[in-house]
This record gives sequence, structure tokens and C-alpha cells, in this order.
Amino acid sequence: MRHGILFVALMSAATTVGCGDAVDREALALRQKLVLSSAPTEQTSVSKIRKLLMEPDAVAETEVVLRGRIWAGEMPPWEVGKAAFVLTDATGHDGDDDHDPHACPFCSRDIDDYVAAIRFHDDDGTVTPIDSRELFDVKEKQMVIVKGLGSMDGDRLRIDATNIFIAR
Repeated sequence: MRHGILFVALMSAATTVGCGDAVDREALALRQKLVLSSAPTEQTSVSKIRKLLMEPDAVAETEVVLRGRIWAGEMPPWEVGKAAFVLTDATGHDGDDDHDPHACPFCSRDIDDYVAAIRFHDDDGTVTPIDSRELFDVKEKQMVIVKGLGSMDGDRLRIDATNIFIAR
């Protein structure tokens, strides 16, 4: 009887460790595929892309490279359990990197002009089911550069991301 209980306990531990390792290996492999080792040189702001996509004769989607922070003001920027987050433009009025449109009296009036929904998709088109914090080892307010296809989803800029550079 004791051997049976010990066997079940060992099998449970091995299965638990094995499942955790599989998720970690999957996240690491995907991270290597998606994370850029150097920052793209051509970058633009969320507001410029929004204006471009909202023009009367605009294309439905366009390739973009956005620089910003993983930040949503008073709300959490994460879509829990998915490779998705809110990016707030980090381009200041004078080109500085520490600008926060959520705290700026001018920018906060039209905060949607400075915010984009970022999503990384699997090959089948669904949002990758690995939390961004685990997948990319990122945290709130971290500066990133995201490459992908930008389109409007109602009033919000949506980026179907293909790559990310993480400023460390």
C-alpha cells in the first residue's frame, strides 16, 4: 500500500514538473522567434498611425513600428493569459522618452490618440495563449518597440504584432 501511494505521489510530481517545463519551453521558443535583438530604426507614434488609418481614403491596415510603454494609465495593461497588452505612446511633445499621455493635461483629453492594443497571434490566427509577462519577461511601464500590422478597431488602434524589441 505504501509503495502505491509513493508511486502515485512521484507520478503526480513528475507530471506537474513536466507540464510546467513544456509551457516554459514553448514560451522560450516563441520568445526567441518574436523578440528582436536590436531596435528598429524607423519608428513612429501611435497618433500618426491613427491619423493615417482614419483618413477617408485610408487603407484598412498598414505596416507599423511603434515605440511606447506597456501602460494603460489607471487600468492594468495586460490581457491576462494572453500575449496581448496596451501600449501607450512614449513620444513626448519635445521628443523625450519619459512623457506619459495619461498624466499630461493636454494629451489625456484624447487618450485614445496615444494608446494601441497590441496582440501577438498564433499561426491559426488566435491570440497566443501565453501571458505577455511570461512570454516576453516584461513589466508595466517597460519601453518596447512593436512591429506589426496596424488597423482601426472602432476608435482604438489595434496592432497585430509580429515582433517586439524590449528596452532593458
